[in-house]
Amino acid sequence: MPGTHLDELRAFVDEHLPWDGDNPSFVRLLGEAGWVAPHWAPEHGGRGLSEDEAREVYEELDRRELPRQPRGSGFVLAAPTILLHSEEATKRRFLPPIASGEERWCQLFSEPGAGSDLASLATTAVRDGDEWIVNGQKVWTTYGHESEMAMLLARTDPTAAKHAGITYFGMDMRAPGVEIRPLVQMTGETEFNEVFLTDVRVPDLFRISPVHDGWAATQTTLGAERFALSGLRKKKKASDEILGGKTVADVMAVASDRTDGRARAHIESRVLELTTARKLHGSLTKIAKARTNQDLQLLAVEQLGARATAWEPDDDETPGFVRELLRTRANSIEGGTSEIQRNIVGERVLGLPREPDPFKGQPWREVPRS
Repeated sequence: MPGTHLDELRAFVDEHLPWDGDNPSFVRLLGEAGWVAPHWAPEHGGRGLSEDEAREVYEELDRRELPRQPRGSGFVLAAPTILLHSEEATKRRFLPPIASGEERWCQLFSEPGAGSDLASLATTAVRDGDEWIVNGQKVWTTYGHESEMAMLLARTDPTAAKHAGITYFGMDMRAPGVEIRPLVQMTGETEFNEVFLTDVRVPDLFRISPVHDGWAATQTTLGAERFALSGLRKKKKASDEILGGKTVADVMAVASDRTDGRARAHIESRVLELTTARKLHGSLTKIAKARTNQDLQLLAVEQLGARATAWEPDDDETPGFVRELLRTRANSIEGGTSEIQRNIVGERVLGLPREPDPFKGQPWREVPRS
């Protein structure tokens, strides 16, 4: 019957209201009942609804201003990849705890010698029966110290070309052999980490991609990441902004007595709004979003003037603006640098010639590494 799913949702929400403000707990209840991903199959943690019905569910939750995003990057990045590339047993293992937020995910992609050229990664996974033994080092792992699971890229065939010998795994961050070392950023926080992997055993059940065919799955994750960082993802409120930074309204308030500042903030936000409304390639909108966000934070600090370098002890506002200026410097680096995004736009959108690669097609182990 039409509307039945919404009636069930409303009854569920009413049963668990009033909401006490604990987002993870409420989202976990939603996820366990199948409402976080209602379009997924029941065995995957959903309710088997259609895309249109799921959209109605999200609109109802948003109308009530209730949280529905599980913690970590599992729902945004890992889940689309698992749904598209994994075997059924792996989907059943990973998707339900992603939907409930029971397992928070991070990314083990970048390495000290494989950042922009991600496919040159050197972390290895060697098969041992029904398990894989992983050794290597990863870096810039956001919230790795708070995550239960990780998206792991490892080289499983060093004799193949660099893109061809990679396999994509899920990995337990609590497994023996996993060492997490925090990295202190210039805001004084430890959002990122480097991770050392020593003889870490990963069950073959946790393998997300076919063996040696992890690059296609990687592209699914990276595409989802660009989308999440691009400004295209619908947000209910400013606090949902994944890139951080003060809002346009905050910047306008700081610039209240400066006509030029208010005009710049308005123009920046309007141009970005029109750009994202065109639903362009995710790399284009990510470039635009990063630049606009950084420009807005710089504008706010410019408007603050000397206050931004020396503020009164009881000034609770200015430190927040300075913190966001520093944090958003990473916007043009995280999730793929703006330089790499421009390469993607040139090659995949505009059809320009690819950058020359003298080692293209050669076995990975024969390619010189810095």
